[in-house]
Amino acid sequence: MRTLVWFLSLGCLLAGQESDPGPLSFLPVSEGPYHVTLGDLNGDGFDDAVIACRGELRLPNHERPGNDQISVYLSQPDGTPIRRDYAVGFGPYTSKVADLDNDDQPDVAVVNFQEPGGRDLSILWGRSGDDPLSPAVHIAVGGGPHRYEKSRNREGEPIYPAPGLTSLVIADFDGDGLPDIAAVAWSSDFLVILRNEGKRQFSQQRVELLPGPRDLVAADFDGDGIVDLAVTIYSCNLIEVLRGDGQGHFTLWQRFHSQGHIPYHLQSGDIDGDGRTDLVVGNRGPSDDVACFRNTQDGFRHLGSFRTQTVVPGETTGDEIRDVLLTDIDGDGKLDLLAAAHVSHKVILWRGTGDVRFGRAFGPAREITFAGKGPRALARTKNGIAVAFYDTSHFATIPLDWLRALLR
Repeated sequence: MRTLVWFLSLGCLLAGQESDPGPLSFLPVSEGPYHVTLGDLNGDGFDDAVIACRGELRLPNHERPGNDQISVYLSQPDGTPIRRDYAVGFGPYTSKVADLDNDDQPDVAVVNFQEPGGRDLSILWGRSGDDPLSPAVHIAVGGGPHRYEKSRNREGEPIYPAPGLTSLVIADFDGDGLPDIAAVAWSSDFLVILRNEGKRQFSQQRVELLPGPRDLVAADFDGDGIVDLAVTIYSCNLIEVLRGDGQGHFTLWQRFHSQGHIPYHLQSGDIDGDGRTDLVVGNRGPSDDVACFRNTQDGFRHLGSFRTQTVVPGETTGDEIRDVLLTDIDGDGKLDLLAAAHVSHKVILWRGTGDVRFGRAFGPAREITFAGKGPRALARTKNGIAVAFYDTSHFATIPLDWLRALLR
């Protein structure tokens, strides 16, 4: 992003290197940023940043069970980004940018996790002018009543509401030229497909899943030209791959262990250059690693797990890997791997090798440490990596030139 890379003023520390990457600016956002996505909302040809700000989670019967805003930084010709905050449901976890109504104006869809009142999915329709997003409209998903078999407090009250949406993707699942939405409900264990009927209307279909679906990616995994889905099953330490039929329906195709505990965020990409879409998952529990899975003709195969060996006395998790990202940092045609380590306050970078031997897909870890900030979410901009910091409610962009220097 042009403006967010230029606007730099504070500092960070580069672990294990003699040179400091230089000053960075930490732009303020709403409480507890949890996800970053990008899109050109104001039509100036440059990406803007949309940050879903979950905030601290409280009991569902609390007056404010979570934060209820997204923060948007709009690029400007003079290089100074403009921040706008928009109201959504409580506990926004993930947002995506897409033109959902085919009016040539990008829209923003947001799933809200800690929402007890039916504002499960918020859509902010795009519009022209200085303020590119309309006030959110809300959709209750899944039809209800919702199953709830998750955590309760000592009084037996649910700690989280149902359905508890955590992740969404946008793609054309039924081939009608209209982008559809898929979302997973962590608290109620289902996938919901919202098929775009046009005129800003969606029909819904539920697919029951194993307990605790957390993250979701869309890609053509079997090479038939039809969009499929992959889901992390947080409560079962599994990954499920669902095959699409091109009509908006999905059935289980593959299920395999995440090679770690508490699989959180999932990313897809062609790691080895064979034309098949592979997967990486950040395991945020005691395994504390990023597991890589190669997509072969015989199914997904574990290609190795990557970690930093961070030690924190008295803790079972040294890094607590939250977000992961696959992108080519150094321009060599091979995907590199990044992870946001919330507890150790690091962004971790591994250089892609293209080597399909076990444990060889990525080189040694390089680390950038942000003292006290707690990186939570990553996104690739044109000129760098955008990072959201949950602990301090900030957002920054690490310039691409600095990252490339790490990989030399």
